[in-house]
Amino acid sequence: MVRGVHEGFELLSNAALAARGGFLSRLRSGSLAQCGGFLLLMVMSGCATVQRPPLPFEDARARVVALTHWQLEGRIAVQTSSDAFQARLFWEHEKRQDRVRVSGPFSQGVLSIVVQDDLALIRDTSGETRVSRDIPSLLRKELGVAVPLSSLRYWVLGVAEPSVPGQTRYDAFGQLRQLRQGEWALDFERYVRVGDFVLPEKLSVKGREVKLKLVVEDWAILR
Repeated sequence: MVRGVHEGFELLSNAALAARGGFLSRLRSGSLAQCGGFLLLMVMSGCATVQRPPLPFEDARARVVALTHWQLEGRIAVQTSSDAFQARLFWEHEKRQDRVRVSGPFSQGVLSIVVQDDLALIRDTSGETRVSRDIPSLLRKELGVAVPLSSLRYWVLGVAEPSVPGQTRYDAFGQLRQLRQGEWALDFERYVRVGDFVLPEKLSVKGREVKLKLVVEDWAILR
């Protein structure tokens, strides 16, 4: 009787060992690979949560266009067929108003431009103020060249003006690199991260009569 019990236990032990051996064998083959793949997936998932995925390109551009209050400071170079100059530039944009200061070339004075909706006010270096609803003509008269200020308000943010048809070329990161709108051709040479945004740091704008180069030295997003 005891011998039978021992034999029974021995059979059960051998069966358990066999089962264990089969399990280990399966682990060493397909099951282990599946388990390793699962662990690798878990590790990769954990790593992926460390960095926020970038917004889709269209969403990122929409967020930039939606900005209502920002400032930039930098340098601007203007070249025409008969003249060329460089100046310091300050630009503050709000929802219904743009304030631009150009300092340096105009007898080393400051030219101030304020645009509210369809009304422009320009104060020259002598302190004289001019007001007009024909903004392009007023800018041409005071600056000596045609400056597409209403379009530049978008271009300096690295986006095309939404209301004007154009041709665009983007890089692999969704950043605008080349743009044609109307008579204007733009090259966006360098971008910089500004908080949650990536904005142009260097761009050139070429029209029929003038070529502009802008280097932004400081961005401020004020929402």
